[in-house]
Amino acid sequence: MDRNQRVGKLLGPVLAGFFIMGFCDLVPPITGRIAAEFPPEKGTAISFLPTMVFLWFLVLSTPVAALMNRWSRKRTALTGYGLTFAGLLVPYAAGAGCSLGWYFVGFGLLGIGNTFVQVAVNPLLATIVPGERMTSYLTVGQIFRNTSLLLLAPLVTGLVAWTGSWRLLLPIYAGLTVVGGVWLQMTAIPEPPRRVHTAGFMECFRLLKNRRVLLSTLGVACFIAGDVGIGFLSVRLIDAPSSILTTTGFYACRIVGTLVGAWVLTRYSDVKYLAWNMSGALVLALVLLFVRNETAIYAAVGLLGFAMACVFATFYSVATKSVPEQANEVAGLMIMAIAAGAVSGPVCGAVIRASGNPHVGMLFVAACLAYMLWAAIRLKREN
Repeated sequence: MDRNQRVGKLLGPVLAGFFIMGFCDLVPPITGRIAAEFPPEKGTAISFLPTMVFLWFLVLSTPVAALMNRWSRKRTALTGYGLTFAGLLVPYAAGAGCSLGWYFVGFGLLGIGNTFVQVAVNPLLATIVPGERMTSYLTVGQIFRNTSLLLLAPLVTGLVAWTGSWRLLLPIYAGLTVVGGVWLQMTAIPEPPRRVHTAGFMECFRLLKNRRVLLSTLGVACFIAGDVGIGFLSVRLIDAPSSILTTTGFYACRIVGTLVGAWVLTRYSDVKYLAWNMSGALVLALVLLFVRNETAIYAAVGLLGFAMACVFATFYSVATKSVPEQANEVAGLMIMAIAAGAVSGPVCGAVIRASGNPHVGMLFVAACLAYMLWAAIRLKREN
């Protein structure tokens, strides 16, 4: 079996892991549906549901990266699948009309499980693909992640029409998690030797002395914060039950952007392409401050999805290639940065309550995009 055939055989279960990664991102768009089940005074608490998912990336990512050096990447990912499965089923098993606390418990477990998955699956992909093509393969992985999010709005809309509730979405995604776990367990993936001495918390943070790692880690933090902010705000920019379809447009265009990016990144510098996209995304975020026409909002949100398609893959690849011998520790830092998504719901919710206008929340997204544009320019110069 030649190298390309071997890589192709191993890619399937690893790319399925990217699909399962996307399950944590269902929480921001679905908070509007959950809010409808509770009285208005619960709105502030409900805006913290995304925080329960993303908080754990800050707390656990570097310890999990250190643990992975002893456990193996595959075992770490399978542990994450188990926790993800439990997190999705807890609020469903609690039943319709359950207390808000069950959502916090379930989504907390979902965040913990997703931390394990994301820390493990990105290095697993780096294990099986050529280093010079890692950005392209990470971009392909994002197609699978975005597909799980693309399916969210059609599934929710269909389930509401069929059963009157969105809640069957939870066991459906739990079942898909089991399928992904079984597939990965049955696949033998070569990994680097396990280390007896594992990097500690402070050793991971010492990597931030590397300027490229620092810029990339903060770039991922701003990307996730902006991404979660768009998911939180987009369903509120249009005052209609069908507003969740903005997420479909966002992730459909992101998949298109990922496919285009996979082609472009074989021909142009990844950080140069990132700078182009962030310039356009910043303009679109500012446009959404003022636009009220539904068609224009759908178009702008969709184009934002296209522009943000290759951001994570680029920052992750730049950081990993800067210190390839410490790929596990870089993974821990990158995934820790995902915790920035925890601030998006509370901040955007507070802005909406203070201004009475969800469009003003796009200022938060614009600030995140401005940093990513600046970081891309700095990285381009250092190249």
